[in-house]
Amino acid sequence: MNDIVRGADRVLIQERGPGVPEGIYGAECMSCEAVSPLFDNDSLPVAVWALQHSQDRPDHTLFLARTERHWRVVPRPDNPPPPSSSGPGFVGPAFVGLMCLLTALSGLLPALTS
Repeated sequence: MNDIVRGADRVLIQERGPGVPEGIYGAECMSCEAVSPLFDNDSLPVAVWALQHSQDRPDHTLFLARTERHWRVVPRPDNPPPPSSSGPGFVGPAFVGLMCLLTALSGLLPALTS
C-alpha cells in the first residue's frame, strides 16, 4: 500500500487497478475561457493543445496545467480492532476534562457558577 496520508485509523491511498488512470491531464488558458480536453496517462496532447492555442492567439501564453488522480480512504491495515462496547464507553478523566474545557470555551461555565 502506497500511503499518501496516514491517519489514526484510516489511510489515504492513490487508487490503482484496472481502468484507473495513473493521471488525468488537462490545461486552461489564463487569458480566456479555453480549456483543453482531458487525457488519461499522457500529458503530451495537453502540451500540444496549449501550443496550438497560443499559436492561434499569440498573446495567450499562460496556462494552468492540471493533473488529477483518484484517491481512496481505507481502514489502516495495522489497526487493532476497536474495543468492545461492554464497558461504560468513553467516560473517564479525559472525557470529563474535555467537557469542562468545551463548556468553558462556549461561555457557559461563568453562567453555571454564578
